[in-house]
Amino acid sequence: MTGPEDAPLRLAAVDDHPFVLNGILWTVREYAPWVQVIGTAASVAELLAGGGGTADVVLLDLDLGVPADEADPTGNVQAVRAAGPQVLILTAEERPIPVRRAIAAGAVGLVLKSDPAHLLIDALRTARTGELAVSSRLAHALLTDENLVGHLAPRQIQVFELLAQGVGRGDIGRLMDPPAATSTVDTYLKRAARTYRTLGRETFNAYETLQHVIRDGHVDPPGRPPAGPL
Repeated sequence: MTGPEDAPLRLAAVDDHPFVLNGILWTVREYAPWVQVIGTAASVAELLAGGGGTADVVLLDLDLGVPADEADPTGNVQAVRAAGPQVLILTAEERPIPVRRAIAAGAVGLVLKSDPAHLLIDALRTARTGELAVSSRLAHALLTDENLVGHLAPRQIQVFELLAQGVGRGDIGRLMDPPAATSTVDTYLKRAARTYRTLGRETFNAYETLQHVIRDGHVDPPGRPPAGPL
């Protein structure tokens, strides 16, 4: 039985892995004949150039292996939204901060690639309405659980970005914008460590704290394009 939520829906998808795009096509054929896939692409620029901006909903991967100027998740979400479609994130990313940045940029929901196919279809039904769409309890927690992530101030994050780049603690302060005294850097590091210990996540030095910061997604590992501001 179908209802208003199963009215024809125009869908497009952006993912740099062809087998993922093929899986989306198969899922739609099997579970949602009311969905018409109008385009797939490896980048947002390619999709929009090919008419993907006429879709009702665009499924968007966060981690695209494309040139740096086309890889920013926040910018990609904003570009699709500016063209008109709703954006539903479909990703293997399970770090809270990157997916929250995508929602803050305008995405309407989150589907994890590890979730069953029928949950993707349920999320599409919700996404078309503009309401928050999540595919599972984990997806919901990644977006909403305040105890899942350590909350850091922008200056603290700047310290850890430099630390992740291999800058020594003694040099971090002079490279910050604006610069900070070494004692101030130490204060930022201690406050961050205290934040994670409050969440029950042990940390005994700056580099252990950095691992928590990276795990949450405040800072990307070296070589990974930044996810944009939150």
